[in-house]
Amino acid sequence: MRVTNTMLSNSAKSHILNNKNKLLKYQEQYTSQQKIQRPSDDPVVAVRALKLRTTYAQIQQYTERNVRDAMEWMDMTEGAMTNAGKVLDSMKALLNQGNCDDLEVDQRNSIVQTLRKNVESIFQSEANQDYSGRYLFSGYRTDTSLLFPSVTTNLQYKIKENFSYDSFRNVTSVIGGASYNADITDGQEYITAQAFTATSYRLQLAYKDCAILDSFGEGFDPLDGQSIVMTYTGQDGEETALEPEPKLSTESSDVRNIGEDDVVYFYDTGEILVGKNVFSAIQEAQASISIQYLKSDFDKFDVRPEMYFEAQSHDTITNKTISYSEPEKQTINYEINFSQTIDVNTQARDAFSTDIYRNIDYIEQTVKYVDETDIKLDEVKKMIDNSTDESQIATLNSLKRALEDEKKLRVSVMAEAFGMGITMVDKVQEQLNVALADCGARYKRTELTYDKLLDNRLDTEDKMSENEGVDLPDVYINATQAENLYQASLQITSRVLGNSLLDYI
Repeated sequence: MRVTNTMLSNSAKSHILNNKNKLLKYQEQYTSQQKIQRPSDDPVVAVRALKLRTTYAQIQQYTERNVRDAMEWMDMTEGAMTNAGKVLDSMKALLNQGNCDDLEVDQRNSIVQTLRKNVESIFQSEANQDYSGRYLFSGYRTDTSLLFPSVTTNLQYKIKENFSYDSFRNVTSVIGGASYNADITDGQEYITAQAFTATSYRLQLAYKDCAILDSFGEGFDPLDGQSIVMTYTGQDGEETALEPEPKLSTESSDVRNIGEDDVVYFYDTGEILVGKNVFSAIQEAQASISIQYLKSDFDKFDVRPEMYFEAQSHDTITNKTISYSEPEKQTINYEINFSQTIDVNTQARDAFSTDIYRNIDYIEQTVKYVDETDIKLDEVKKMIDNSTDESQIATLNSLKRALEDEKKLRVSVMAEAFGMGITMVDKVQEQLNVALADCGARYKRTELTYDKLLDNRLDTEDKMSENEGVDLPDVYINATQAENLYQASLQITSRVLGNSLLDYI
């Protein structure tokens, strides 16, 4: 085969170009510290780099946003519940103090007002707390506050509450009582009219000052023409309807003297009292109880019914009706790792019981009755001191004894109410502690996931560096060899191509 100068020239140029490309490749690797500059340089490295970078971006999303946001949400939730627990501790001390018989009127009223302020603190400062514009305890409705922000008169609600047979509480009521009457001259009449106690069984609704048919506006069907619908279902599935009689708790002195077969609904206090026979039937059936009732005219910071119960609201201005299902298991999930989610929220109904509101109402009611009896007793004592008529003094002394006996009964009922308050606080604390423990467990799980993600991020960074990065000493050696090879190819080419035809003649 004949080798020509052109062939030598083309071959030399090709080798020079290849050596120059190698030199350029190593120079680029050395200056950029990356193995490849374009996918075509090494498709395997490029594909793996894309996967690793995608994984790294996802890990960054989890560590910098999702997990941190989830942990901050749960940290705020845990802080709110912890603060509420501290308030409950102070309430228990106040309830124990209020249980003393020798307190003065002002002292008892001061305790009640402090208790109410504590309850308001729990719901307004803790349960209604928000995080970055999202309410912590409102379930899916994070843009809606747990409490009404102002007095609301345009909303009417049908509310459905569910109870179990063991939700009833034995309550003692003081019935009747003697009062001063100028026409009474025989002290025996006061003795005959003196107060006595009666026991009944009570369910306390979440709201007081409930609506009745007469006060409920048009345009919204009020429970098929009833103020309240109450049914109970036994273990055999048989449903029994009860017909509570709506009454005002203050309409007469013996209104709380419940018959054995009676069911009475006090809409102003939000109480349902049942007689002995009704209670026995419910207990025997181990029944679940469903109560539907009406409520309108909400005060500022009243709890929104839809946050706790199945409800239906009607706006009397827009004539719009909205139905709300029972707000159970409204969990907000955050994806905190690959195919791993965590519930970040705690619902108010799982942490803060509305029973705490209602029990303070009942305590305040019993304290009020004791105070009223004290006032009547003081007035009678003054009348006795200012009277000179022996007959009148004897009659007033009879009234005084009747009122003193009544006060003993009312103090006993008040002490029972404070005792129920202590039991209530224990129950609310137990519920709060369960929610707090659940939140803490989820927080710990998220914290462990965060630590794991940080390790994964470091591992991914190492893999990315190993896949894309270069070993500088190796690259330096390769670049030096490529440069030497390139210079050698230039030198040998200059010698070969430097010969002309005259050199061969």
